[in-house]
Amino acid sequence: MNKINNVLSLVGSPKGSRSTSDSLSSYLISSLEQLGVKVEKEFIYNLVNKEEGQKKLLDSVEEADVIVLAFPLYVDCLPAGVIKTLELIADLRKSKKEWKKQGFAVIVNCGFAEAHHNNTAVAICENFAEETGFDWKGALSLGMGGFFNGRSLEECGSIVKKLKKGLDLAARALAKGELISDEIIDLVGKKFMPISIYKKVASISFKKQAKNNGVKKRIKDQPYL
Repeated sequence: MNKINNVLSLVGSPKGSRSTSDSLSSYLISSLEQLGVKVEKEFIYNLVNKEEGQKKLLDSVEEADVIVLAFPLYVDCLPAGVIKTLELIADLRKSKKEWKKQGFAVIVNCGFAEAHHNNTAVAICENFAEETGFDWKGALSLGMGGFFNGRSLEECGSIVKKLKKGLDLAARALAKGELISDEIIDLVGKKFMPISIYKKVASISFKKQAKNNGVKKRIKDQPYL
């Protein structure tokens, strides 16, 4: 695939604009736009559950040179709305005799400290691309998604310096119609803080949420025993 003109950024988190997926997408979009690439962004959960929204979503898919899907890991897989979106795209492509060459890439994050927990979800997306005739451009996979808590990468400071560099390099590759290299994938997947610190902060956050929801005293319940 030659140099691309437009990208469709699909944000597949139910949290929408308050999500880590949108934070990562927004930074990548900014990098792409600085390279002269036109980017359209859509929030999957605003569209996928209504007929008119599905049509708008699929019209945007048809127009794009490259689709970049960003989503959080849900039970080692993709969120239900993202799965539904991929099913709609697959049905559309199967209904067409001809389809222009299009690229497909993903950004997946998880709340676990290690990025390897995303491997199954990445494999599902790559298999989708192969089965539906997309040109697979690669997957940017990272852990510690809970650190962002809806903040932009600029707000996160120097701790995400390597992540931002990786996304900048990924944008350059996508703008040229190239595959995202293993070196870029490794850079994005690097831990940006010690696991011990991440777990401590996550534990404090979890207990705070439990308190806010009135279930702090039940936090150690084991209902399935």
